Amino acid sequence: MSLLQDALRKAQRLGGSSTPPPLPPLGGGSPGKPGARWKMIAGILAVAFAVGVAGVLFLTRRAGPPPVPPPVPAPLQAIPSPAPPVTPPSPVTPAPPVASPAEPPATAVSERAPIRPTARAGSSRVRRPGRPAPPRASASSVPAAELPAAAGAASLPAPGERIDPVVLEKFNAGVAALDRGDAEEAGRLLREVTASSPGLVEGWNALGLALLRQKRLDEADAVFSKVLSLSPRYGPGLLNAGLLRLEQGRIEEGAALFSRAADLSPGALAPRVNLAVAQARLGNFGQAEETLLAAGRSFPGHPDVLYHLGTVYDRGGNRAKGVEAYTAFLAASAGSRPTMEEQVRTRLRAWGTTP
Repeated sequence: MSLLQDALRKAQRLGGSSTPPPLPPLGGGSPGKPGARWKMIAGILAVAFAVGVAGVLFLTRRAGPPPVPPPVPAPLQAIPSPAPPVTPPSPVTPAPPVASPAEPPATAVSERAPIRPTARAGSSRVRRPGRPAPPRASASSVPAAELPAAAGAASLPAPGERIDPVVLEKFNAGVAALDRGDAEEAGRLLREVTASSPGLVEGWNALGLALLRQKRLDEADAVFSKVLSLSPRYGPGLLNAGLLRLEQGRIEEGAALFSRAADLSPGALAPRVNLAVAQARLGNFGQAEETLLAAGRSFPGHPDVLYHLGTVYDRGGNRAKGVEAYTAFLAASAGSRPTMEEQVRTRLRAWGTTP
């Protein structure tokens, strides 16, 4: 390459001449021949070309192959967001049990207080109502499973008052209507009973229960006030008046009535269970647990105690104890309370536990 550049510079220094200057003669050649000069130029060019090619090859071998760019990763698919957690039963009720599956089952246990009168009409004896039907879950905002209650001290009719056998027959027919779930017919019959025997506290109590089941709360309130005015220590009347207060949302008043009924009827389960329900609705889960555990000592293994104990643990956030109580309830109930059992199974499945 340097030889070619020298030749070019020499040509430029010569300037303007249209003919190239004569080249010095090569050794061994004839001086002054034009062909020799062009051969010399061609040789110089060939040498320069060869040197250039050799330099390119040399540099190419040292540099090595060009780097390969890294592959571009394919775009990641969007990660699906996790499904929202299952909430559990709402209990069909606002308190512990009966709920849609993400909420606890309903907690109010309504107890049908004994309503048979204690008086005789001449030689006629009052027929005992048939055995109570299995517990049913109420569809009200305070779902309540109705359970038989131990009777409190039933007051007698006014001294010397005799009850017409026709009145007793209507009373028993009203009780039968309540047992089969026909509260409207029961109310009609029991109104006739109270009109004919206004001092019969059992008749007023049964009428109040019929009105309560029809959700005629104001009328039921007036009737239970009549019951307690006739007999302030009448346990079934206190119990049913407490259930009315729960329906009205007057929870503290209901708790006070249940507490009085429990004191007057130490052998009755329903006042204690309903007292625990009221305590739980007030947010006093510790008190509700103590009330139910005390009831369980008197009624060991009773399904209603276990059911409501489970709802208290459920609402209080103690899932481990809730599962334990619900499982014990299912074993103790053994098909006798199908609606409550299904609610509990739904709740346990929502928790990932196999009933």
